[in-house]
Amino acid sequence: MTHRPTIPQSSVVHRLIRGLSTGFSLSLSLGLPVSCAGCGRWEAALCPRCRELLEGEPFNVEHADAAGDLDILALTTYTGPMRTMVLGWKNGSREDLAEVMAHAGRRLGHQWAQMRPAKAIWTESLPRTPALLVVPAPSGLARRLRGRLVAARLADAVASGIAEQWAQREQATLWDEPPAGDAPASMPSWEALPAPLVLSADLLRRRGGGAHQAGRSSRQRRGNRAAAPRLLAPVSGLPVLLVDDVVTTGATLGACTRAMQEAGGRVQGALTLSAAPPPAHARVTVPVRMVTATPTVRSTDASVAAIDPEPSDLSACGDQGAHSGRGTREREA
Repeated sequence: MTHRPTIPQSSVVHRLIRGLSTGFSLSLSLGLPVSCAGCGRWEAALCPRCRELLEGEPFNVEHADAAGDLDILALTTYTGPMRTMVLGWKNGSREDLAEVMAHAGRRLGHQWAQMRPAKAIWTESLPRTPALLVVPAPSGLARRLRGRLVAARLADAVASGIAEQWAQREQATLWDEPPAGDAPASMPSWEALPAPLVLSADLLRRRGGGAHQAGRSSRQRRGNRAAAPRLLAPVSGLPVLLVDDVVTTGATLGACTRAMQEAGGRVQGALTLSAAPPPAHARVTVPVRMVTATPTVRSTDASVAAIDPEPSDLSACGDQGAHSGRGTREREA
């Protein structure tokens, strides 16, 4: 569990921060306007429709090729209101989403633990005290200095959800039988062991460079996270679950996986709050212009040319660099 400095409970500053971080209840009580963090609807910090985006079933991310064969589970798709919510939470403009995102992380941990019971992880060797490490993707130096460790906070919530789910199963069937296969005679029985520990551990640090991924192409994202991060503690023989807030190409999670495996860790997969859609789904398709026999009058006047620009930035597929109706340029997510 990541420990952070706390403000005394009796502090006036603490009470103000706590009031501001729980749905802007203080602002509402004073009559100040609040808008939905997802769609912008007024009078709600998070409207019911946007809240429902975090209540769906987790899905497997199949298009994060840079992560190799790593199993990645995501809770939402990184588009529309969900993207706005995540960015507001990450950048600190919507601190009122902290508890909402923590609830989503606990729910994601619950779902993963339902699919992966503890005895399915410790099938070959059974330690005296089974422990699962939940490790967040590393944050950059600037984000650490600002205290915006969103991946670490999400990992804390995921670890809590896994521990709760395994504790519930323990009362029923978790430790009532030995693991499958031929266990060594010296292996302690499952009944004699305590419930497995689930530890949120911020063990990874980026190596030099590693600028933000925002605004980069898929190739640039892979290159920006190609170097495996540094590991701060030994993990040999320990099962590891990676956590990140958003996955795009899978480059970050792939580098984290390599770092863990090179140190002897047993990576069980990765959980992420949101997954960007495949690039082909994030482009605007430009229809082919109809060619007519009517001669076109071309003008050298700059004002006329600006009305009907030449589509010089279109590829052979006609789907890149397309202009939207608002004059903006839609690009690959």
